[in-house]
Amino acid sequence: MNVLITGGTGFVGLNIARELMSVGHQVVTFDLGGIKPAAYFEEASALRVHTGNVLSAEQITDAIRQYNIDCIVHGAAITASQDRETTAAIDIVSVNTLGTINVLEAALATGIKRVVSLGTGSVFGSAVKSSGTLDESKDIPQPDTLYGISKYAAERVAVRYRQTRALDVVVARLGVVFGRYEHDTGLRDTLSAPLALGQLALNSEHATVYRGLPNDWVYASDVARAVALLIDAQRVLSSVYQIGTGRAWSVENWCEQLAQTCPGFTYDMVDEQAQATIGRVTPLSRPCFSIDRLNRELGYEPKFMPQAAFDDYMQWLRTTV
Repeated sequence: MNVLITGGTGFVGLNIARELMSVGHQVVTFDLGGIKPAAYFEEASALRVHTGNVLSAEQITDAIRQYNIDCIVHGAAITASQDRETTAAIDIVSVNTLGTINVLEAALATGIKRVVSLGTGSVFGSAVKSSGTLDESKDIPQPDTLYGISKYAAERVAVRYRQTRALDVVVARLGVVFGRYEHDTGLRDTLSAPLALGQLALNSEHATVYRGLPNDWVYASDVARAVALLIDAQRVLSSVYQIGTGRAWSVENWCEQLAQTCPGFTYDMVDEQAQATIGRVTPLSRPCFSIDRLNRELGYEPKFMPQAAFDDYMQWLRTTV
């Protein structure tokens, strides 16, 4: 199949592209341009890169027709901090919510077989429960940031199109993603803690780490495999699936592994966010995602639990620092 990935040259998009290509799909990235995927992995030379804006339904439709697209992975978004909220509120809502509507309308107009719309755990906000796991069928999101609000609106729009417009669209709600190919696109205001920590470790520097960092980490390679399952499934039974590992990760254990691997690296953990150099600006902490639905209906099992993720990530990161 030919798959279009909006936001495809962000690091999550690149991981998804690589996974889809590895199982035989032809992939086209669709975003604002400026990133050369071939700089990140050798196979990316086979990617077709299309410059376009999700705020234009016409540009999306033209790309679908030009490349004979069968399925779409919609990942284009502005992952906004509170600072950006004060200066670019219209942009955030336009890209995250109206951009999703444009993708769905273009999919309807061109007969797309399936759309996988990428969501976020930020939809749960600060009022979420403090223990257990978050379940798609039981726990109702209450977003309290403009990013979370706009992404939850996009989720509900996608579900509405599935229910009333006969569009085969599914929401893939992601945990806190990190992994290979992460880079600053200008549209993600908070890069991952593992990236910041890894760079400090390889440069033999010190980190002061906020103890309250989110611990629902998931490696981008596992996200990519889950998305591939959603693309390839003959039938998708549910409208929303959560992608994670189903367990909490320990940032302190991660730091300890970094200290053992990079002897010049030191760290300390603090309870006051203002004192931290890592985690001063961070997504809200929340319980981990349940992945029971994804496992039960699509057979998903994470492969990159903490040790495997650490080994693979450090192997990649050493090539970038």
